[in-house]
Amino acid sequence: MERDGKMGVQLDGSIGVGVSRLEVIGGPSGRRRRTKAERARIAAESMMPGVTVADTARKHGTTRWQIYDWRKQIRKGNLVVP
Repeated sequence: MERDGKMGVQLDGSIGVGVSRLEVIGGPSGRRRRTKAERARIAAESMMPGVTVADTARKHGTTRWQIYDWRKQIRKGNLVVP
């Protein structure tokens, strides 16, 4: 927990349903730091046939917009799929 008492928290559950998992992300900002290889792997996973960006984002605890941005970076050559 930070000195000011704030903490990054992510809830996994639906509206009206009990929360099945609570994940607390430590560190000063509560944000995950992903390597370029991790970002490229997640973005590539979202491009597989039959896979949705929303499902991939949920699975990896990120947002759809981050994945869309990583996919754009792959197309531009800024991220390379290992």
